[in-house]
Amino acid sequence: MQYMKIRYGEPFSIPRRLGTELFKEVVRIRGIDYVKGKGFIVSDYYALSSLNKILVKLGLILKPEVKCFLCGKNIDCDKCEFSQVCRKNVSTCLCDVCISKFSLVSDYISRQKSLLSNVKPSIR
Repeated sequence: MQYMKIRYGEPFSIPRRLGTELFKEVVRIRGIDYVKGKGFIVSDYYALSSLNKILVKLGLILKPEVKCFLCGKNIDCDKCEFSQVCRKNVSTCLCDVCISKFSLVSDYISRQKSLLSNVKPSIR
């Protein structure tokens, strides 16, 4: 069995040829999109679960990986201590290092402010 890490919302290629029938089955899954020239995009944990049920026939299992919201480090969802209570439909999270910092709340607020300052207001 081959394991491949993917990130929610980011395109990836499946390293094996699916064939027409399996391809059709995959693109019918709600939460899975195919963008020609880029690949598949998984936007939902439950869609990933459905996709893995198909890909296991080819000897492939996709494993989710998200980025830490504060430091950008990759987080392996399977190794997270909160995996049993996580909503699992997120594209960012907090890594073990950042979540244990005394300054977590102020760091989080600062990061939010920096993201919001880059958003241009829409004119209606």
